[in-house]
Amino acid sequence: MNEQLKFLIELQELDSSLIAMAEKIEMIPRKLEQFNSPLQQANELFQKTSTKYNALNKKKKDKDLQLDEMQDKINKLKSRSGDIKTNKEYEAHLKEIQGFEKNMSKVEDELIAIMEELEALEKELKAEEMNLKKANEDYKRQEKILGEEQTKLRAELETEKTKRKDFVTQLDDEYYTQYMNLLKRYGDKVVVETRNEICLGCNTNIPPQLYNDIKKGDVLYNCFFCKRFIYIKPPSESAGQAEASTITS
Repeated sequence: MNEQLKFLIELQELDSSLIAMAEKIEMIPRKLEQFNSPLQQANELFQKTSTKYNALNKKKKDKDLQLDEMQDKINKLKSRSGDIKTNKEYEAHLKEIQGFEKNMSKVEDELIAIMEELEALEKELKAEEMNLKKANEDYKRQEKILGEEQTKLRAELETEKTKRKDFVTQLDDEYYTQYMNLLKRYGDKVVVETRNEICLGCNTNIPPQLYNDIKKGDVLYNCFFCKRFIYIKPPSESAGQAEASTITS
């Protein structure tokens, strides 16, 4: 096989590896986002319940204050009982006290209902706090794992880039320029097999004479249609791949 063709095939394998690494690095933030979504949901639910709990707790404090004020008024009214002179005034005085006591009873019932709701909310809040803590721990753990994976991949990527830089010095400038132009154009395989007189890059038929020339493997050829570099694998490689495919299946 032509030496420059060998270099191009190896360069393509190297570039495929670089592209795969770059794609893995690019996917890491998306992977992390999968764990960020449950964390956000757990946090939103916790904040919503917490807001409800705080509002209800404020309502309870308001009711407590209201009861204290009513009790204070009742105490003051009772302290003035000794100053009342007539039965009529005393009856009116008792009605006023009874009115406050009736209102107090109503507020106390409301307070009991609030306290029961607060108790249920407190249990709910504790459960959501635990869920939030777990979601946060899961996120932090994955952030660490993916961060380490990203660092490792970036280091490997830089190593492969250096390897590529050294490798391309073995290629003729003309072929390397063609390779890069094809890579920009197609963004995928640009050094492809031709099999049974067909270019496997664009599925176009290869003229018989050109196919026979490619078989010799001593000169670099391009597909006349897609301009990709084309070659025929030696029989030993093709047989080996067929055997591997049979074993796998």
